[in-house]
Amino acid sequence: MTVTLFAAVVISTLTSSVYSYQRFQQQIPNGENVPNPCNRSTTWMGVGHQNLMGRGPQNPFGIDFAANNFTWNGTVCQKDSDGDGYSNGQELGDPNCTWSVGQSPSRTMNLTHPGICEPVGSSRCAYKNTWLTNCGNTKFDCPAINDSGVKNDTLAFPPTSVPTDETTYICHLFRLPNDSDADIIAIEPVIDNMEIMHHMLLYGCSGDVSRITHNESYLCGMGGGMECNSLIGLWGVGVAGQCLNPQLGFRIGPTGYQYAVLQIHWNNPMHKPNLTDSSGMRIYYTTQLRKNRGEIMIVGQDSLEIPPGNNNVSFSGSCAALCTKAVMNQSVYITSSILHMHLLGKSGIIRLYRNGQLLQVIDEVASYDYNTPTMIEFKTPIEMKPGDAIKVDCTFDSTLRNTTTYWGEGTSDEMCYGFFAYYPQIRDLNFCGQFKSVDVCGMKAVMSEHCDLPTFLTNTGSLPTLCSANCTNSKCANAVNAALMTGCQRDDDVREFIQKRMGSGFFDVLAKCALVQPPPSAVCTTPGANQIPSHCSQIKSYAGSIPLMAFVIYILRQF
Repeated sequence: MTVTLFAAVVISTLTSSVYSYQRFQQQIPNGENVPNPCNRSTTWMGVGHQNLMGRGPQNPFGIDFAANNFTWNGTVCQKDSDGDGYSNGQELGDPNCTWSVGQSPSRTMNLTHPGICEPVGSSRCAYKNTWLTNCGNTKFDCPAINDSGVKNDTLAFPPTSVPTDETTYICHLFRLPNDSDADIIAIEPVIDNMEIMHHMLLYGCSGDVSRITHNESYLCGMGGGMECNSLIGLWGVGVAGQCLNPQLGFRIGPTGYQYAVLQIHWNNPMHKPNLTDSSGMRIYYTTQLRKNRGEIMIVGQDSLEIPPGNNNVSFSGSCAALCTKAVMNQSVYITSSILHMHLLGKSGIIRLYRNGQLLQVIDEVASYDYNTPTMIEFKTPIEMKPGDAIKVDCTFDSTLRNTTTYWGEGTSDEMCYGFFAYYPQIRDLNFCGQFKSVDVCGMKAVMSEHCDLPTFLTNTGSLPTLCSANCTNSKCANAVNAALMTGCQRDDDVREFIQKRMGSGFFDVLAKCALVQPPPSAVCTTPGANQIPSHCSQIKSYAGSIPLMAFVIYILRQF
C-alpha cells in the first residue's frame, strides 16, 4: 500500500523552462510563473507536462501546444485545453491573444494552469484531471481514530505573522495531554494558510524544556532543538495524515512525551507582506496502549554538491553497520519508508545490507516527483538487526541549473534522506547518516576510525569556557592537550564539517591557547594512532584543522 507523504515544495529562484528546455521559457506568456494548483505558493515549472518539473508525459495543454508546433498564437490561445471553461489565454494572462515572444503579458497576476482543470477536486473537474493524483485534497482515512476511547487534541499555532523572507522555520512548544499514559495513533494536518505552507514536523521532547519559549511562536532551525529531537509527526503537500501501524504508537503522558515542538517551514517566494498563519496538527491518542513505542528514523547524506547541467548526478548516505552495532541492542522493525529529495530529485533507491551483503531493497523510485512522493507501508515490518546497514542512494538532474546546488534547508537547496517509522524506539537512532564519509550515529556519533567523538567531547567540550579569560590556567591547558592528542584533526571530512557547519571559534581558541600553553612532549613523541607529527613544528596549522566541539548539538538541531 502506498500513501503520498512529505512533499518538498519549492521554488522561486530556480532557473527553469517550460517543457524542460530553456529555449521554451519565453514561448508562452508568463511561462515562468504559472502557479501550482496543488500549492499556489509554488510554481509548476513544466507547464506542458504532467510532472511539475517537466519530464515525462504531456498534460492536455502540452499536447495542444506540441500539436501547434510549440507556437503561441490564436489557435492555442483560444483553446480551453483543460476544459475548465477558460481559454489558455485567459489562464496565462493573454485574454485577447495579442501576446508575442518578447512582449510583456497584459496580465501577470491571478494566473491559472492551462493544463489542469481548476478548482482541483470540484465536480466540474472531477473527470478531467484523472492523471493528477494527491493534489492536496486527499481525505484522511484512518479507521482507528473512530475506535472507542480515542481522543484528539489540536496543536495549532496562534495567528502568527509570516515574514517576507522566502524561507522561514518557526516553532511552537505545546504541552501534551498527560493525565495518564497514552499512545498517539494518528496525526492529521490542520492547514490555515496553504499559500505559504512547505512542511510541518512534530518533535517529542525528552529533555528539560524550561529554556524554550513558552506560549508564543519563535524562530528556529530545521529541528526541534536538543531537548526535543524525537521525530514523531510530519506533513507535506499532498499528505492527508499519518495513520500508524497497529504495532506501534508514540507514547505521551507521565512515562512518555509531555511536551512537543511543532516546527513549520513557511515558503514565501514572492516576499508577500501582511500574511498570517495558524496551521498545526491534530493528534489522535488512546489510553489503550499499543505493544511498542515507535519513532521516525532519518538516514541520509548531509553533504551535497551537485554540479549544474548534468542529468545524472548521484550521492548516497548510509546508516553504517558500525552505527547500528553501537546504538542498537536489539532488532528494530521498519513499518514505513519514504525517500525525500527536493527539486532536482530524479530517482532513488533504499537498500538494507547484512554482513556487507544486500539483503533486500526497501524502496525504489524510478521517477521521483517531489510534489507527490510516496510512503511505502509494510504490512509485514522489515527487521533490521544490530550490525545491519541502510543505504539511501539519490540521483539528481541539474540540467536546468547554471550554478552548483548544495545541501541546505532553503527551498532551492537539495537533500537526500530516507524517513523510516520503526519500533521499538531506541535512543540515538533518530538520525543515522553521514556527512561525506563521516558516520553519524546520534549522540554516540562514531565519527571515523580515528576519531572517538564522545571521548573528544568529554575531554574538550568545555575548552572555550575554560580558556575564555586566559590560556594559562591548568584546566585550559588540560583541555588543549586533550584536543591535540585526539586523532580527529587528521580527518579531512571532519574538519570540513566543523568549518562549514559550526564556525571557527573553537579553532581560534585552541590555536591561540596552544601557542601560549604548549602541550607536553608526549603529544609529539608518543607513537601510535594519536600521534600528531606536524604539531611540534607547526602549531599554528591547527587553527584550521582541529575538529568539532559541538557536532552533537548541530545534529540534534537538525533532527
